[in-house]
Amino acid sequence: MSETFQWDDFHKFFPASPTRKSPHRPVKRSAPDSPTNRRVRPFKPTVINDVYDDPFAPITTTNNFDLTSTNNNNNNDTLKDHVDLASSRLLAHISEQSVPTQLYGLDEEYEKLHDLLDQTVSKGESNSCLIIGNRGTGKTMLVRRVLDDLAREHNTSDQEEGFCVIRLNGLIQSTDRLALNEIARQLFERQQVDQQQEQSSRRFTSFAASFEYLLSLLKSGDKTTLPVIFILDEFDLFAQQPKQALLYNLFDAAQSAQNPMAVIGLTCRLDALLLLEKRVKSRFSHRQIYLFPPTEFEQFKELTKRTLQLRTLITDTPGYSLYADQFNTSIEELFKDTTIISIIRRIYDLTKDIRMFYKICFEPISQLSEENPFLSMNHFQETSLAQRSDSKTEILKGVSLLELILIVAMKKLLGKDINTFNFEMVYDEYKDFMNQTQVRGAGFGVRLYKRAVALKAFENLQGFELVCPVEDIAKCPKEYRMAKLMLEQNQVTEAVLKYKDCPTTIKRWVTG
Repeated sequence: MSETFQWDDFHKFFPASPTRKSPHRPVKRSAPDSPTNRRVRPFKPTVINDVYDDPFAPITTTNNFDLTSTNNNNNNDTLKDHVDLASSRLLAHISEQSVPTQLYGLDEEYEKLHDLLDQTVSKGESNSCLIIGNRGTGKTMLVRRVLDDLAREHNTSDQEEGFCVIRLNGLIQSTDRLALNEIARQLFERQQVDQQQEQSSRRFTSFAASFEYLLSLLKSGDKTTLPVIFILDEFDLFAQQPKQALLYNLFDAAQSAQNPMAVIGLTCRLDALLLLEKRVKSRFSHRQIYLFPPTEFEQFKELTKRTLQLRTLITDTPGYSLYADQFNTSIEELFKDTTIISIIRRIYDLTKDIRMFYKICFEPISQLSEENPFLSMNHFQETSLAQRSDSKTEILKGVSLLELILIVAMKKLLGKDINTFNFEMVYDEYKDFMNQTQVRGAGFGVRLYKRAVALKAFENLQGFELVCPVEDIAKCPKEYRMAKLMLEQNQVTEAVLKYKDCPTTIKRWVTG
């Protein structure tokens, strides 16, 4: 039996957007013919409306859900399932496999790039643009967010795409030939089967002939042809190639106003435009979008906090929604701790790169379990110390006691403004220390090794590249070849204090 559709309930699921082109746009959707025997899901502010979710799907509601209870009607509504789902979503976010639903602090940049690409996809206008910003400011994530939104707006089905995306990277496609092969490969994958058979029968005798044929394909067509969007990562590396043939032909094809094209370059160099030749620069539209890291610590702190907060979809169970609310509450309490604030402050003072915080989050998120369903401050502290550890200091943990004593002797030579030394100078310093120690009667646990044994330990340090020669190996004996220590004095002190079962005499020697 059909019922009259209630438009008031419809607006609960698709609220009006405050701006015309915000990242969360209202989606036009036809109402169901007969919502008989269907229950309406109550709208919550923490729920994200996905365009592929059906808000009129039948659901089961559970009141007063207990996180500790495992005997629920739904087999996928246990605490273990909630923790596994939350962990997978957080790991996908910090590993940059998934695109965030909202970009923090990039609304204006989003509008500019979306308008530019929307004109190419919907109206057939060719454009070019350069996105400039430091590493970790969100250049790649901004492009992915815009492309995903355009795909939802213009892709009619899974088989029919509204536009084609070609991705190139200057670190991988280091020559024009490699870039051409990658463009041809990606275009070939998007062709129909009959077109693939026709193109595979073509043979070219030279690189110039294949390049000319590919350019003729890009320049042929009109505004009704399928738009092509080129994403050039590490744009400055393409500009450093000889003659800049790839950039010239791409910008020239975009300026020909035939086949709809958009060329988007991503770079971290502010002087990227100065690297372009005059003929290439004349065909570039000079559109530039600048991305800057957070200028205040509170902005960076808010960005890191949003990284760990959970977002719920409309298809999630009520039990998971309750767990997400409690998880977000625990994150709010976590960010009131002075320890986590000091960790974030250190990252902000060093790089302002959010990906440094992502590295610290991997281990705490991986340790989420049914027994520990929320993040712990101890895990963050341990991971931060592990990330902060010096690689050379870690190597010193595995050296022998004699090798460590020789390094301390080199440190004493550095304290006397002797920057280069040979084995004989190091051994004499070590011998003087042992003589003084035995005179005072404080040489317990330390003995004077023979010269041949100490020379073997010195050669082992050269094999570890902790001691490197300063000149070419000559015909002089190896005991007299000059070398230098590749460690700072504070690194040597830290390594000795952390060395397991290190004699007290050596600790006193290294601390002066």
